[in-house]
Amino acid sequence: MNMNKVRLVSSLSAFVALLLMPASAPASAPAPVVAVLHQEARWLTAIVDGDAKTIALILGENFTHITYRGKLLNRAQELAGVTKEPFTMHATEQTVNFAGDAAVVHGLNTISQSGKTLMRQRYTDVYAKRSDTWMALSSQETAIAH
Repeated sequence: MNMNKVRLVSSLSAFVALLLMPASAPASAPAPVVAVLHQEARWLTAIVDGDAKTIALILGENFTHITYRGKLLNRAQELAGVTKEPFTMHATEQTVNFAGDAAVVHGLNTISQSGKTLMRQRYTDVYAKRSDTWMALSSQETAIAH
């Protein structure tokens, strides 16, 4: 299998949605995919929990975020805006593509509160492997009308 073009539609989305670590990934999931999706799950958990310390460990020094509203945030701005959230996030339709020590995750994030869907967003997260850790370099969301 060509690891530079690994494409896996995640059967782990239920686990990620529950914000569990994908350590229970099927044996067929390549280790790099599991590692990247583990970071995705940690990141979502930290966002909802308002855990800026964990988010700071995930975001690379030059992290850039383009929000679903089109606002451009740097790492410091992203961290300054972290607060505990009243909603949950459910990531599905995840794919992971690799190019050397870079990984690109595409997916669908459904944001809900009290059982009601507030928003659905397509997203792209870009990671680079630094000292055996997948660091987020960039994130972008696009709101989907529902």
